[in-house]
Amino acid sequence: MQRRSEKEIDQLFYALSDQTRRKMLLRLTKEHLNVSELGEPFGLTKQAISKHLKVLEEAGLITKEKDGRIQKCQFNPQGLDAVQKVVQEYKQFWKNQLDALDEFIERTKQNKKGK
Repeated sequence: MQRRSEKEIDQLFYALSDQTRRKMLLRLTKEHLNVSELGEPFGLTKQAISKHLKVLEEAGLITKEKDGRIQKCQFNPQGLDAVQKVVQEYKQFWKNQLDALDEFIERTKQNKKGK
């Protein structure tokens, strides 16, 4: 997997930061929906729905396909790969920090025993 730029990662986390967009994504994990169907439970205007979808699409989390006048939306699970990679990097960082702390504590105990 190619490393995303910092700007792309920012777009991805921005897209996921909104509750409505996360709910839209969750609905799209179950089925492909057109724009109207997707926005229906949220009581939003078509313009507001379109803005949310634009953010999700720019982040690579959804794709849209035109069928005549209707746009079908579908979830793009590969869009979340970068989230997983970033989270894994932080997990590794904190694991290393805690391992170093554990080693320091053990050395300190050994030094105290040696006195």
